[in-house]
Amino acid sequence: MSEIHVKEYSTISSDINAESADNIIRDTHSVCPKCMQDIDAIIIERSQKVYLRKECKGHGRFEILISNNAQEYKQLQDCYFYFNSNNLVQSEYYLNASTKCNMNCPICYLRYCQKIDEFPIKRVSQASRFHKINRFTFSHGEPTQVSSLFAMVNILKDSGKMVNMHTNGIKIADYAYAAKLKSSGIDHVSIQFDGFDDEIYMGLRGQKVKANKLKAIENLKVLSIPITLNVTIAKGVNETQVGKIFDYALKEYFIKDISFITYSEYATTKENMDKYIMPDDLINIIDEYTQGAISRRDIILFQKVFYAYCSVIKKRKCFYYYHYMVVRTPKGYVAISEFVDLEKFSRKLEKIKQQKKALNFFIFLWMLSCCLKLKSLKLGALGFKEFFKGGFPRRPIKLLTLTFASICDPYKYDRSIADHCGQGIITDTDMHESYGSYLIEQMKKAENRI
Repeated sequence: MSEIHVKEYSTISSDINAESADNIIRDTHSVCPKCMQDIDAIIIERSQKVYLRKECKGHGRFEILISNNAQEYKQLQDCYFYFNSNNLVQSEYYLNASTKCNMNCPICYLRYCQKIDEFPIKRVSQASRFHKINRFTFSHGEPTQVSSLFAMVNILKDSGKMVNMHTNGIKIADYAYAAKLKSSGIDHVSIQFDGFDDEIYMGLRGQKVKANKLKAIENLKVLSIPITLNVTIAKGVNETQVGKIFDYALKEYFIKDISFITYSEYATTKENMDKYIMPDDLINIIDEYTQGAISRRDIILFQKVFYAYCSVIKKRKCFYYYHYMVVRTPKGYVAISEFVDLEKFSRKLEKIKQQKKALNFFIFLWMLSCCLKLKSLKLGALGFKEFFKGGFPRRPIKLLTLTFASICDPYKYDRSIADHCGQGIITDTDMHESYGSYLIEQMKKAENRI
């Protein structure tokens, strides 16, 4: 596994131009992770790897490894920016439920955010009338700490919205609470789950909560509420849990998605940079664990198809959210590459790019039909129906989605990517189309408050 550390240079130069052995891939903007001031940044290639480099006049130069394969990175970047233009509508928003929490995770960013005890129910009513938004997620703090949560879910459901929530699962371990959540109309729950070892939770969450997590998951299963497992992976802490969590989710059909989310560092003191890891490495872990059945090559190819898919359904998605799908079978699983010729699909997309043609839903369908393998007939209509609904089924299905993701922090913040963020956020006072940029803005305000 690669080493991902922020490199700090002792000398301060007047610019951040690439050095002789470096190739500039693109310009962008970022922030200084020490003082949070806006600064220019560049994405560079060196020795077939990709780095984000930036320099602050007061604190020097910073450099972080973001990919171990420059060729793959550039191919994906070109495809992403071609198909995912700025005119895609932001249709998924977090609701900043509260900054209150019943845990005190050492790695949490909430300590840098402006305090809000409870999201105003009036704001939920206003948000429910935004026609362009089809999915809301109660998140940011711990939604179960909000007394009006059930009423707010009801309001959104009455408006025909899909409603999700991010939770640590502590209160959902109480079956009565989970049942009330079900009655309120919740569609889906994303539960934070870092593995099967309480020592992992002590390191990342500050307390032993494995039993609570498993009980919460069991309650959601009994209540038939689809689940995403949000798994924070920190280097040297829980990489070995990736395969175990994958095997566990395969057997539990109500789990629709595993989101492996890389560790992020929010402290300006650079406390835990040794825990840094990027989606690039997570992909290698799953490739190795499955002995190539879920291969790195197929995951990269699938991203191109996914970018094109998002463009035709007008769905924004972050560049650093890599996806893949497997189909559960009685004996285990079959990778999506067994149903779709991803190499062929990739070539067709490349041809569209070269000819500078537009892509619409009907062309995408035609391309997909040309790339289906004979085995796709076994997937059935249900699987394809759920795929085109955007991967958020209202009930458990055969498909299991794997996500390898990274969240913006001051060290790796790339504004060119954040401008295409796949999630917005609605607070008690305003609305932001990019959740990643919102986090950075909150940290800037915290710096001023301090």
